[in-house]
Amino acid sequence: MATARKLPSGNYRVRVYDKNTNKYKSFTAPTKREAERMANEYLDGKRTNTTALGDMTVNEAVEQYISARENILSPSTVRGYYIIKRNTITEIKDIKVKSVTEQALQEWVNKNAAHYSPKSISSQFALVVASLKQCKIVLDYESILLPRRKRKEVIIPDEKQMSQILHIVEGTSVELPVTIAVVLGLRQSEIAALKWSDYNGSTLKIHSAKVPNKDNKYIVKNTTKSEASTREIEVDGILKERLDRAEHTSEVISPMLPSSVLRKFSQLCKDNGLPHFTMHGQRHGNASLMLANGVPDKYAMKRLGQSSPNMIKDVYQHLYAEKEKEIAESMKNKFSEIYDTKYDTNQQK
Repeated sequence: MATARKLPSGNYRVRVYDKNTNKYKSFTAPTKREAERMANEYLDGKRTNTTALGDMTVNEAVEQYISARENILSPSTVRGYYIIKRNTITEIKDIKVKSVTEQALQEWVNKNAAHYSPKSISSQFALVVASLKQCKIVLDYESILLPRRKRKEVIIPDEKQMSQILHIVEGTSVELPVTIAVVLGLRQSEIAALKWSDYNGSTLKIHSAKVPNKDNKYIVKNTTKSEASTREIEVDGILKERLDRAEHTSEVISPMLPSSVLRKFSQLCKDNGLPHFTMHGQRHGNASLMLANGVPDKYAMKRLGQSSPNMIKDVYQHLYAEKEKEIAESMKNKFSEIYDTKYDTNQQK
């Protein structure tokens, strides 16, 4: 029960300690009874709120967490969260958050590990933990063992394969989106959102993205992945030729859905004896070509719309791996050459 103290002014004040903020909250009123009433109503509200949060199920907690951020997060992120909620928390969804234990979380992770990749498990766990923390559930989350994530290599086309790709897409329905991916390294979502009004004959403005929302419907958002992704890139050479001669059948440069572009491109690669390249692989290929030709990292990041150097580092590792193969082959040939060279091994005594 809160107790009020009389101030020199004649008013009464109650100070209540808030454990969540580690600060005191003051309630001041002309009478002792009024000050205590205000403080007790505040404390009752905090207790009621804490009880209500604890009585929520994990499913309800995750729903609340997503809903509270739906207008802040990107549509694709929200969509991913709802997919996790719908498909992956079955084992724990009906447990009240106040009854969740480390053991229950570990058993849930173990079961999902048989069906999902380590990266997916990490995303599922992060969402559930964030939802529990929002409900003020304190557990030893770091004690939960997650499967180790495996590095997934992106198949990157070399210069010869880039040339082949630019040839096989010519005259097809995916000529423009694939050419833009190869020549400029744009993300597939950025390419899908490009309008003819974004092209002035010499540059392309990238300022939006086409992504699936929580209902798996493609929508155009008027923002890019990050502030660095909003950019303007010069267009010339083969891409300019193809853009200038293209028919404007729609306000968008590539009216096909990103998924349809990928299917068509994959089929063209298969029909022409190329590896199973993705559109994202073309983005990495563009980066590797810049790095191989001495383009500074900062310029490459700006052109690609990267806010962090992570992708550039991945490409560097790919290039180093290729270089290691060349060095190993060179050294093998050198020692074979040395062995095959006949020298007079007879020594004079």
